[in-house]
Amino acid sequence: MVDLIAGRERALAGIAFTSILAGIAEAGILAVVAQVGASLISGAGSVAIDAGPLHVEPTIDALLILAAVLAVARIALQGATSLQQARLVSDVQSGLRDGLFGAFTRASWGMQSADREGHLQEMLTSQVVQTTAGTVQFASLVSSGLTFLVLVLSALVLNIAAAALIVVIATALFFALRPLSSLGRRNAKELSQAQLNFAQGVGEAVRVSEETHVFGVGAAQAARMSALVDVSRGLFFRTQFVTRFIPTLFQSLIYLVVIGGLALVYETGVGNVGSLGAVVLLMVRAGSYGQQVQASYQAMLQALPFAERLRQATGRYKENAVVVHDRRLPEISQISFSDVSFSYRPDQPVLSGIDFEIARGQAVGVVGPSGAGKSTLVQLLLRLRQPDTGTYAVNGLPAQEFAAADWHRQVAYVPQEPKLIHASVAENIRYFREIDDAMVERAARLARIDEDIHSWSDGYETTIGPRADSISGGQRQRICLARALAADPDVLVLDEPTSALDPRSELLIQQSLTDIAAELTLFVVTHRMTMLAVCDSVLVIVGGRVDDFGRTHVVRETNSYLSAA
Repeated sequence: MVDLIAGRERALAGIAFTSILAGIAEAGILAVVAQVGASLISGAGSVAIDAGPLHVEPTIDALLILAAVLAVARIALQGATSLQQARLVSDVQSGLRDGLFGAFTRASWGMQSADREGHLQEMLTSQVVQTTAGTVQFASLVSSGLTFLVLVLSALVLNIAAAALIVVIATALFFALRPLSSLGRRNAKELSQAQLNFAQGVGEAVRVSEETHVFGVGAAQAARMSALVDVSRGLFFRTQFVTRFIPTLFQSLIYLVVIGGLALVYETGVGNVGSLGAVVLLMVRAGSYGQQVQASYQAMLQALPFAERLRQATGRYKENAVVVHDRRLPEISQISFSDVSFSYRPDQPVLSGIDFEIARGQAVGVVGPSGAGKSTLVQLLLRLRQPDTGTYAVNGLPAQEFAAADWHRQVAYVPQEPKLIHASVAENIRYFREIDDAMVERAARLARIDEDIHSWSDGYETTIGPRADSISGGQRQRICLARALAADPDVLVLDEPTSALDPRSELLIQQSLTDIAAELTLFVVTHRMTMLAVCDSVLVIVGGRVDDFGRTHVVRETNSYLSAA
């Protein structure tokens, strides 16, 4: 937990300082109450106090005023401690989330795509919450531990024999309970993994909810999730039991020790009634803080597996961060692949020896059977992945050396499945970029979606999103095309842009592409031969290799794959 508060040492020092002062104030209150109570029973008008070499005899009135002042001071100090603790843990939580998500966004697409569904969401929610709870307990451990120490030292000053005996036994009890604490930590580590498995199961269930309804397998899906819930439930039960039982057991044993210690002091006749009463109050109250120390320690131990998992995930993303380059990218005039190969698994190449050269203004159709490597080619073109061998060059220079900001502005993409965010049409086209309204509307006109947008109730301010919208699949696809065109890119890559569209929507997409084809470099990955009408060249990929590449009308007549299609 210490590394989680790195850079926040001043906040922790403030918590320690105010906790010590609050402990001193509480010790003073308890000592005064005990002494005044003993004096009232005996009928004395003043109190004789012996604290080490110090001997004073204040009046009861003076002591009561002192106790009131200490009580008010303790309230102020506890408020300051609580404020500092709240600020510390909120900073830690926001820091964890910013750090993890920032590392994720800077990681390579290969790293991001390797995560299972729901993994990042679970890490940013439950795992961060559990880790933050550990930080809360760490701060509480510091605060309650120092207060415990102050109360014990105060008791030692008043009656060293009784207090020393109790401290020794309490320390022994703390270490005696460590095996149970270790058990709780092991359960917590298993619980962390179980919660990840559950979150991933939820993510998958949401993604296939339509298929679940269609095939009528809701009961089986629910049973699968119930099994994951049961695993988490068992582990959660055990961790919660240990968390609650150990501190309660510790406090009860402390009470027994206090009672036994006082009995011993009473039998030996050491000390006076006032100091003995003060020791009783101080040690009983110290026992409560000791319970808090034990509880915080136990809860902190159980948070460590979550913190470690977060640390590993953040480290993994950082290790796979995209290398940043600063070479400026002018207008893209030429793209080439030279002997490019790529594989997801060793000795199982998806693409091998890919060679082609494309000049600005060309529209290239990429075709081939399923599994031929077309999607992988798209990811290489977009720099989502890097070739294992060979060279991907832009304007004669390695593509990966160009600055990311320039690359993202000049290379755009329309995926096979249009993905919208819950926001206005304008914000969906703008997509978190600094693009003015005029460019947004220009892109919508190019994508043949402008008239549709104006027919909606709020025009460009109409809220749309990923689910339950009143817009068609063709409209979604054209909004995504407008998104790709909004920044006026030099290269546009489309992956099966019309595979699920009706003839009218497909025709509108074709018209849009025909209008813009001469202004940029266009790659259209498709299974639909009608889309080749907008392409002046065709790249045929079969078995991960270039089977043919040339003018569209020539390749369509001579290539065996296209002839059979």
